Amino acid sequence: MTGVRVAALTECGAVRTDNQDAVLALGWISQAARPRVVELATDGEPPLLLAVADGLGGHNAGALASRLAAAELATRHPGWDSPEAVHAGLIAAGETLHYTGARAAATAGMRTTVAGVLVTADAVGVFNVGDSRVYRITDGYLEQLTVDHASGRSTVTQALGDPPADPLDPFVLFTPREPGRYLLCTDGIHGAVDERILRKACRLEDSRELVEALRSEAYAAGAPDNLSVLVADLTT
Repeated sequence: MTGVRVAALTECGAVRTDNQDAVLALGWISQAARPRVVELATDGEPPLLLAVADGLGGHNAGALASRLAAAELATRHPGWDSPEAVHAGLIAAGETLHYTGARAAATAGMRTTVAGVLVTADAVGVFNVGDSRVYRITDGYLEQLTVDHASGRSTVTQALGDPPADPLDPFVLFTPREPGRYLLCTDGIHGAVDERILRKACRLEDSRELVEALRSEAYAAGAPDNLSVLVADLTT
């Protein structure tokens, strides 16, 4: 059995009128337009999956891309038990997005970032494609675990949905499973909130308060993009 508690939020932000982000937590998928912190908990059997995705706004059907990515991961992850399985699963999910998008002009070229945490029987795996991130919070200290696939602050160099001729190389890291706190977010959070402020907010002990604090800080910075944040406490 695996104990996980989650607080999560996804929303449009202050400027955008639609939400091209999506959140996946313990089988629940959200692409809400209005802010609402959702709290979930489970003592279920591993593997358990948490993820955020950010559909690329400069391409067709960003909202559909992130939602389909979340659904693909929710379907595929039960077979993920190693870094190699996660790596292959992400590539397969990306190919599915590419070929699904290619069926119509309105969806051709749709792409999305993704970042996630996979809890298995004996390990915690983190992964990403694009510039969505996973952090670990230990005694209030914030450590980025994923590696951005980006050039500068705005150009994503890899995304789910890229053509198979341009092969993905997802970042995947497995570590031994132990209790801990993880923060997942899209660039609507880490791109808007100054890192010093982000680190200070992560000292909050209550996960819901942390999610709400990060949303408030993003709005204080103008919240120019969609924003998604998920805080997960692995208890056993």
